[in-house]
Formats: sequence, structure tokens, C-alpha cells
Amino acid sequence: MRVLVVDDDLDFREELTSLLQETGHAATAVSSAVEATAELEKEEFEVMFTDLKMGRQSGMDLLAQTREKWPRLLVVMLTGNATVETAIRALQLGAFDYLRKPARPEQVHRVLELINQQLALTRAGAMPLDPARYASNLAAEGGYEVLLITPPPVPKTSEKVSHLPLDPENPFRIRDAVEDFVSPKDRAGVVLAAVEQLLARHREEEIAALLEGIRAILEGKGPLAVGYDPTKITATGALAVRASIVSADAHSTLESLSNPIRRLVLRRLGEGPCSFSQAMEAAHIDDTSKIAFHLRKLAESGLVAHLPRERYRLTARGKGAVIILSSIDNLDSGKTSGNRIFPSKRPHESAS
Repeated sequence: MRVLVVDDDLDFREELTSLLQETGHAATAVSSAVEATAELEKEEFEVMFTDLKMGRQSGMDLLAQTREKWPRLLVVMLTGNATVETAIRALQLGAFDYLRKPARPEQVHRVLELINQQLALTRAGAMPLDPARYASNLAAEGGYEVLLITPPPVPKTSEKVSHLPLDPENPFRIRDAVEDFVSPKDRAGVVLAAVEQLLARHREEEIAALLEGIRAILEGKGPLAVGYDPTKITATGALAVRASIVSADAHSTLESLSNPIRRLVLRRLGEGPCSFSQAMEAAHIDDTSKIAFHLRKLAESGLVAHLPRERYRLTARGKGAVIILSSIDNLDSGKTSGNRIFPSKRPHESAS
């Protein structure tokens, strides 16, 4: 991974950078938010570790800036014990995770494992496909009439494939067009390419709801396939697409599913009720403030129930969320009814 380390403590900065490099990551280190912004402007990074307190511009300021300009970047806050409350607030504002200083090597390795799990959401799935060619194959081999939704120009396809130019500014037009196309047909499929363009302009929950609506229209008639550019989609955006393909109510649970720690806790609760310490064990973390935050988020979303002196347990909605997670696993393994998500080939790759 390409990692940016931002900390005005020279010793800690060098120690963390060396640890990252020893484990095979490409790490760049700077001492201020201003220098960090300059590095982000000239090079793409997947992860940034940043101290919370740094000179004139704080880590919180840097977090807000990166969330706006570089939404694919995963930010890990570095904090002293006295500022854990601020670190929790950073999680609420979109930080991926936080580490207390001085961070032990095993803690750094654990957060890197969680980051890998998150980044895998953008990489998982089938081999890259050309959306136009896939739509033509779907028509020829599956006997479907296919609606291909892609950005202009109009690609070359078979006669059983119709093309709708993707209008990222108006996603609801897509649903109406799909309904008009599918309703009079007995067998129909939809291939929607470049979904990252929709996600860049609209809330993930809105696009998830759109895809769920398309799935409902296609029910009993044919598959929905969604293509994405893995270099442009965020991990949470990829999760929104994957969840909506396998579930009729994914958009209502996306925030709770967006963090790998919460996904681990949900999977553990899928095996039965558990205690606070068992939830920590399932997530492989030893920070009580952090696991308390994630359990509280799960409870606030209505997925987990907890009364004083009782164990944590799944609600009915929580059980549905676990089913979504299991279905996403099956999506990767190919055990589905035909709906799929795939990374798209670029035009020059399709010609090769």
C-alpha cells in the first residue's frame, strides 16, 4: 500500500515509517498538514496516518480536507490517551480508525489488516470485463434483451442490446428507463457501467436504493450487472453496490456495514449473543473506547440490542444485515442468481 505518515514528532514519525517499510509498504513521511496536502496533490495514497495535534493546522482539519478532496483515502488518526474523545469524534467525521500513541507494532499491523479488508471491497470480484461485450454475451448466451447503460459514446453491441447514455446527474431517470425497457419483456437484463460516476455525485444510500429498485423491476426476468472502475470507486461505495445487488433493504444498513470492525462484530453476533469482551475478541482489538463506539453505532442503527447486565444480541434487522454479509461472500464465490458486480476494462484494454 502507498501510505502517508503525518506527524510533527520526528522520532515517532521515523519509527512508524520504518515499520511500514519493513512490512512491504511504500511509506512517505511529512511533519505538517501543509506538507501532507502538497504530497496528496502530487501523488495518490491509499492510507494516511496523521497525528491529531500538529501546529497551526490540526489532524482534524486535515481529515476534513481529505474527506472533501480525496474521498478514497483511508485516514487513521494518531492520538495520545488524553485526546481519545477527539479521536472518537474523528471516527464520527469519517476517519477509518485511530491508534493511541505510542502505537505497538502489533496494533499497527492489525489496523493494516483492517485496511486491507476494506480495500479488498474495490478489488474483489471477477476479472475485468468490457461492459459492451458482456452485454452482447448476455444477450447471445442467455437469450435476454439487454439494456446497456454507459457513458457516451455509444459502444458497438449486438442487435439485442439497447443503449442508454448514463446521466450521472439524474439517476432517477435510469430507474424510469429500466422500467419502460423491462416491463413489456419476458426476459430482460441490465448492465450498468461506470457506477462510480453516480456515487461521486450522490449519497451511497441513494444509489443503493436505485440499484435495489432496478433489481425489483428485473425480478423473475433477468440479471443486473454493475461495472465500476476500481481506481475511482471508494471502498464504501463498492460495499453499497455489492450490498444492494444481494439485498432488497441494503441502503438502510450501509453505515453500520461500512466499517470492518462492525462487520466482524456482526458476524460474531450471528453465532449468538456475546459480551463486551467477546466483541473485542471477535474484532481482534484491545481498545475499550473503540469497541464501545462501534457497538454504540450498531445499537443506534437498530441492528444490535443491549440492556444493562445483559449480553449484546442481534435484532431482526441485525439478522438481516448478517444475511447481507453472507450474501456478499457468495457474490464473490459466484453462488448467485446471475446478478453481479465487476471491474470494467478501459477502452484500450478491451481492444487488446
